[in-house]
Parts: sequence; C-alpha cells; structure tokens
Amino acid sequence: MSDPAWHHLPHDPRSFFDLAEGFDRRDLKRAYGKLIRQFKPETHPQEFQRIRAAYEQLENAERYGRNQAESQSAAEAWKPNTNSQPQSESRPSDTSASDANQPSKRPKPPISPVDEAIANPRESYTRLSQRHSRSPLDYYILAVLSDLLVKPTNESEKHRPQFLQWLLDGLQEHPQEHGLISLVAGTLRGDVPDDQIQTLLPKIAKSIRSSMFYRLTEPLWERLLLDQPFETFERLIRECEGHLRQGDPRARLAFYLRILRTAIWTAPSEWTQSQLETLSGQAADLDDSMQNDLEFVELLHSYLSSTKPSASEFPARATMESFLRTYCTGDGPTATAEMARCLDEIARDAHGVQESFPINQEQDDHSLFLLMMMATSDLAETTGLIAPAPDEEKNNRQAVSCLRDLKNTLQEVVHRVSLIDTTYKWIPFAGLYLVFGILFTVIWFIAMTIVNQMTYSSASGAISVLIMIAGLLSFPILYFWWFYPKHLAERAENSRQKYFATCYTKRWRERLFRYVQSCGESPSDSLTRLNEAAAFHDDTEWMNLVLSFCHGDLGLLIFARAQLFVG
Repeated sequence: MSDPAWHHLPHDPRSFFDLAEGFDRRDLKRAYGKLIRQFKPETHPQEFQRIRAAYEQLENAERYGRNQAESQSAAEAWKPNTNSQPQSESRPSDTSASDANQPSKRPKPPISPVDEAIANPRESYTRLSQRHSRSPLDYYILAVLSDLLVKPTNESEKHRPQFLQWLLDGLQEHPQEHGLISLVAGTLRGDVPDDQIQTLLPKIAKSIRSSMFYRLTEPLWERLLLDQPFETFERLIRECEGHLRQGDPRARLAFYLRILRTAIWTAPSEWTQSQLETLSGQAADLDDSMQNDLEFVELLHSYLSSTKPSASEFPARATMESFLRTYCTGDGPTATAEMARCLDEIARDAHGVQESFPINQEQDDHSLFLLMMMATSDLAETTGLIAPAPDEEKNNRQAVSCLRDLKNTLQEVVHRVSLIDTTYKWIPFAGLYLVFGILFTVIWFIAMTIVNQMTYSSASGAISVLIMIAGLLSFPILYFWWFYPKHLAERAENSRQKYFATCYTKRWRERLFRYVQSCGESPSDSLTRLNEAAAFHDDTEWMNLVLSFCHGDLGLLIFARAQLFVG
C-alpha cells in the first residue's frame, strides 16, 4: 500500500485524502477509514494524529457548509507571490567594453514582513501594533510575536491569551479570512485550559458576532458540557447568543446537532425535546448526513427518556449504554480504545446479552438496537476498528454444524406442533360433532316419528335418510369453513408461536449465539450463510421459521455486530 501524500498537510487536507471537489461526508469517512486502517493509533500514533486532525478539519467545514473551494483557497493563504520578479533598469546599448565586463548592479528585493519580524521582532511588533489598518498576515505576525515579547500579567494568563486576541482582532477586520479562521480553530481546539473556557467564550462572542462563532467554539462547548453542570452551559450559551447577529441558520443547526450528542446525557429532557423540535422544524435545510445525525439524536432521546431495566440487573445493557455515551462524548485514541473495550466485552458475554434481550419481552428495545447499529457502522468507517475478513471455508463448516444441531430438535418440534393442531382443531371438532350428532339425531328421530304418524310412504323414508346424511355432512363443512377460522385458528396460531418462541429461547438461541460468535461476520452475512446451508440440504421451510426469530432477536443481531470488532 502506497504512503499518503503527507506534503499536503496541514494546508490542503482535501488533496491529502484524494477527494474530488464535490465530496460529501460519506466520501470523507471512507477515505479516512482507509487511511487509519493502515495507520492505527496504537502502532502509528503520530501519523494517526495528523490524519485525524485533517479529517476533523474537513468534516467540520463540511458540516458547517463551507464551500469546498474555500478549502483550496485557504491552502494558498498568505503564500508569497513568486511570479513578480524585480526587473533591472534598461541600459543604453552604446556601452564600452570595459563597462560590459563589470558586474551589473541589481536592486535588492524588498524584505518580507515575516523576514523583518524575524530580524527585528520588537520593532516589528511595535510598528504593526500601532497601525490602524492591518492585513491578515500582520495579525498573524503580531500573534506570534506576542508569544515572544508579551509576558502574561498573571499566572492564569500563561496560555497565550494575547496570541488568540490578535487572531480574534484580525477576524473582526477580515471576517472571511481563511488563514485566520484556521489558526483560531486550531488554537481553540487544543490550546485553551479548562478553567478559562467560561471567561473566554463570551469574549469570543463579542469579537466574532457572526455565525462563524458556532463553528470555531464547538470544541470548547463540548469540553464545557463534560466538565461543568448543564446549567453552566445553558447560561453561557444564552449569554453568547445574545451578542451574535443573525446569520447563516445552517451554522446554528450544525452546532446544535453536534452539541446535543454531548448535552443529551446531562440536559433535562424538556430542553432536549425543545431543541429537537426546533431542528425538526428546519429539517428541509439539512443535507443527508445531517438528517442521519438528527435521526440518531432523536433515537437516543427516545431511548434515554423511556423506562429502562436496571443497569445493575443487566450488565450487558449497561455496557452498551457506556459504549454509546463514549461514542457521543469521546474523541481521539482514548475514546476509540474505550469503545473497542465495550464492544469486546459485549462480544464475549453471550449469556449477558441473552438476558438483556429476552424473547417476547414487553420492553421495546428497537431504539437501542438502531443506535448500536448506527454507532458501530460509523465507528467502523472512521476508526478502522474491524476484524480481518472471515475464513469462508471455516464459516461454511460452522453453518453446516449449526444446521445439524438445530435439526436434531426438529422431530420433537413437529410432534409438539401436531399436538397443538390436535388440541385446537381435531379435539374440538370431535367433541362438537358428537354433541351435534346426538342432538341432530334426536331431533331427526322425533321429526320422522311425527311425519310417519301423519303419513308414510317409501319416498318419505328415502327423504328422511337423505336429511340425516345431509345434516351430518353439513357440520364438518360449517366447522372448517366458518367456526374454526373464526374462533379457534387464531388461538392455535398463538399457541404455535408461543411454543416456537419457547423452542427458540430454550433450544435454538444459545446455539445460534455460538454460531455467530464463531463466524465473526456481520449478522446478515452469518444468517444468509445459514440459510444457504439449509437450502443445500433441503431444509429451507423449517429454517425460515428459525430465521424469522433470528431477524427479530435484537440481542443476537447486536451480539453478531460486536463480533466484527473482535480480533
């Protein structure tokens, strides 16, 4: 596998990922996942960090709707102009031979602001700081020189406050300057101590009063939600939004979609519901990726708001919730390692997963199931945490072995189903037919006695026999055409399904859990393989019954998905 084009970083991440100009977040995730499968955090930590930073830069810009052409122009920000060359003065042609032998004098090229700042930092800082109008490069030079020349006034300001302030001043004068935006974003992402976030956010809101505020400060808000009570976040966000001018609504939508993933774990349910209603009301402005983000947050809110079993009672369920919380609030290799640990624990706890997802339970766990499927799919794309391709031959043998073990219970199941049919169809039929036959015979005998007393002929005797036969035959027709379908068929089917569910729980489920654990592939692939084995051995009909329960067994499907991350 060829090495990526590292020379494009950090200025041109789109070229680094080899993305076309019209890329979307799905294309970015695929390119990112391909690279981090090669450069895993545990074996290539420095390369992983560079790839991760480039991914976050593009993903952030894509979510907030920045034109992708801006990413390209940002790569060219402040690049010196090499096309203009100083031209020497033209000389008359009538020069002497001695003059021609002398070296020509060329004017010295003008010194660049960067070189001047390096040569005379203090003079450059004083001169630039006194200017009334400055270029973006001037603000960058002032920010860098402030680190060298301006000492913090107190201990709490030792983390480059003047550096950030010059960049913010630059954005006030040049709001769309991509170089400054990139520098501010990088500074806010990793160079602000926790104890300064609450004081810094209002200052940034007063300096950057546009919707760019949401994009630049998003990492600070996420850290604030993790470290402080939700009430602190709610108070600060109201204060900061009071300083902002109304701008691009997409920026606010993208901000709250991301922030909700962190806030939802500590925020009051009413606040979360209010924000989701606002986002849903503007769903027409969301692209496909943001629609998926909104669906995920809505499912998460539905699950967290529902009545759930005790985590201490079902540890496997608690592990799944821990995985989802880390997925929503964590970042970087530490969070990735924690999610991998959770999935590994789930993948090895077949008994715990079965207990957490009993068959025919009253609790609706579809929200938890969908959340696990969405989160693990995204994790596989963005981290490369996925096991190698399975051994096809080994998995085929596992499917045949599982099929054979399941088939050993078939004879008893068929016998029990036959008994259910007898109980609900034939026993009622025999009893009712006996009662009907006795009553009909008595009524027929009385009627024939009365008729014979009135008149008798050979024809009337034959008619009476036909009436008897017709009466006795009408009951089976009436029973199977009307009475059984209307009154007993549903009860028989419910009894069969209840028995099948019992069979699945007590006889088939544990074997199927062992089967998917041995395969180590996606739920659909492992179940399709089992169905193909059944078709090859002419056992499709009863295997369809087993698979119908498999596809509804949310615990089995989550357990099978977790196997993809083991190894």
